[in-house]
Amino acid sequence: MVSAIGSFTLISIGSLQNGLTFQSSAQAIENANTCAEIGLMSLFLNNGYSGNESLSLTNGTCAILQPGGYGNTNRTLCVEGIRGNNTRRMEIVVSTLLPSITVYSWQEVSTITACSY
Repeated sequence: MVSAIGSFTLISIGSLQNGLTFQSSAQAIENANTCAEIGLMSLFLNNGYSGNESLSLTNGTCAILQPGGYGNTNRTLCVEGIRGNNTRRMEIVVSTLLPSITVYSWQEVSTITACSY
C-alpha cells in the first residue's frame, strides 16, 4: 500500500512538471507571436524599421531581431518568445508590406537563419 501511494505521488509530481513545462512552452510561442505582430506593424509603418528590440510582457519576454531585406518587398522578420527556460523562434517571410501586408510563410524554427542576430 505504501509503495502504491509513493508511486502515485511520483507519477503525480512528474505529470505536474510536464504540465508546467507545456504551459511555459505554449506561453513562449504566444510571446513570439506577440513580437511578430508588433514587428510586422512596425515594418508596415516604416519599412526602414531596424528591429533589435526586446519587450517585457506580462508572462515572459520577446525579441524582434533585425529584419532581413529592404524596402516594400521580400522582407523577413525573425522573433523569439521566452517564458522561463523555454524559447520559441519564428521566421516570417513577407512578400509585400504595402498597400497591405502579404505573408508568404510564418513558421516556427529551432534555429533562426533568415535574419541577423
